[in-house]
Amino acid sequence: MGKETGMKETVDNVLDDIAAKRAAASEKAGQENRETSPKKEFKEITMKFGKGCVGEEFQGKDGNKYKEILVPNPDKNDHRPWQTFVVKANHVHEDKFGKGMWIKLPAEGHTTLRRPVVVGEKPDGKKEWGTEKNSIANADLKKMVEAYKERPRESVKGRLAEKKAEAVTQKPAQKTQSKSKSKEAEL
Repeated sequence: MGKETGMKETVDNVLDDIAAKRAAASEKAGQENRETSPKKEFKEITMKFGKGCVGEEFQGKDGNKYKEILVPNPDKNDHRPWQTFVVKANHVHEDKFGKGMWIKLPAEGHTTLRRPVVVGEKPDGKKEWGTEKNSIANADLKKMVEAYKERPRESVKGRLAEKKAEAVTQKPAQKTQSKSKSKEAEL
């Protein structure tokens, strides 16, 4: 019996010693990691846009859900299709008023914008479409998405005379079909 308790004490001492050495080693390694790797600050950019700029949710090849965000053309005379980019669906949020949307992207990152462009014409007369891709810094992307904030905010009342003159110069739409009073008259 004396040998058993002596052996048990020896095993307990060895296990305690191993546990103490492991704790000391992990504490030392953790302390070195904290000293050598400074905490990285992750800066983000918040982009705000209207609900009309959010496309339908779709599922990617990897099984995740994504949403397409449309970037309006800043120039009113630019009638090309809008550029788009894709983000995970759970990154797109609705604002507290329910009127707008917002996302956060890394400040130092880049995003790929895509725009459908006409490449040529097929033999049957239909347009052949391709995709134009370009990578833009997220800070520049924010300026593009929020270009609506740069537009002048004058009211229509201030330009009422111009609008009336413009309406007079436009030709009124003529009715191409005359309505008959009853179906019996046609027979």
